[in-house]
Amino acid sequence: MLYQWLFTIKFISLLSFAAGNNSSNIPPLDYRYQCLNQSSVPLSITYQINLKDLFTYLSDSASTNSFGHINLDDDHQNMVYGLYLCRGDVNNTLCNSCVQNSTTLLNQHCPNSTSAIMWLPFCVVRYSNQKFFGKLTIKPRVPMFDATQNFSGEFDSDARILMNGLIQKGSEAPLMFGTHVCNINGTQTRHALVQCSRDITREECRTCLRNMVEEVQNCCMEKKVWHVFSPSCVVMYQTQPFFFIDTLPQQGVQ
Repeated sequence: MLYQWLFTIKFISLLSFAAGNNSSNIPPLDYRYQCLNQSSVPLSITYQINLKDLFTYLSDSASTNSFGHINLDDDHQNMVYGLYLCRGDVNNTLCNSCVQNSTTLLNQHCPNSTSAIMWLPFCVVRYSNQKFFGKLTIKPRVPMFDATQNFSGEFDSDARILMNGLIQKGSEAPLMFGTHVCNINGTQTRHALVQCSRDITREECRTCLRNMVEEVQNCCMEKKVWHVFSPSCVVMYQTQPFFFIDTLPQQGVQ
């Protein structure tokens, strides 16, 4: 049965994202978003100003840090909380570009939402009028997969062992980030990545990642290429190299 997409698929160029990272195989970019608490009534002027300032802060912070969060305004009614997380293998230039693009897309797609989240391959950006820092959030779980690459029984015992080991490794790493390359069925190379938002605990990270892998049974059991996103963590699984070897953290690819 055809898996029904819940989010709009868009294609934008990664050429502007790739500055400073050496890769000749950067594919077109899919992104997903969810607008929460959307209304037909425009946001208050104060909230709009706070959100604009929040996006500016997140973009500026992403030029020097791969993770950051902030809340703005002392007025509870117009309080806005924001967070970004860049992938552990991207440099500051790519992180900054990804966050800037995310905030632009959020403005375009969620103009009347008090809460929203944007997932791109290199980063996630979210904001809300409710405090979410330090809270494990596994829904919505958003799958992305390549519908052209099917293989009966792809997510077999080898793949499960790969992902289970990577979940443990990634959750214990300083950046809550891990990558791995292995052979599936002894013949086919697979590349996998996991990452958690660093405002949750390591145990919560493992819980989140396991939930993402469980989602594979619903969306992607026979797919060779898939990503599953949530607000607190992501998992990625592909046939071709997609992480940047030269900027991986010390735990690297094993």
